[in-house]
Amino acid sequence: MKAHKTLAAALLLALAGGLANSSLAADSAAAAPASTAAPAREISKEQAVEMALKAHPGEVTKAYQDTKKGKKTWEVKIDGKDGKKWEIHYEIATGALVAEESK
Repeated sequence: MKAHKTLAAALLLALAGGLANSSLAADSAAAAPASTAAPAREISKEQAVEMALKAHPGEVTKAYQDTKKGKKTWEVKIDGKDGKKWEIHYEIATGALVAEESK
């Protein structure tokens, strides 16, 4: 009889320990920052040119580092097939479009 009580107590402790660990894991997962996605990557001048040409087909006349709206950007100038001259700015750190202007 004593063996059954000891076995039952051991099972209860193991079960309680397992539940405690799973609740701790759930708590730590909930406490993790919401943005666990990979951070955006820095883009090269070539990537900025490729993105700009995709958005505005034509001939690239210049591509260089610049600052726009307080952000370091790649500025890509394009003589567009639509007859417009485009200036497109992509943030270097993230690849996000900062501005695009046509003239």
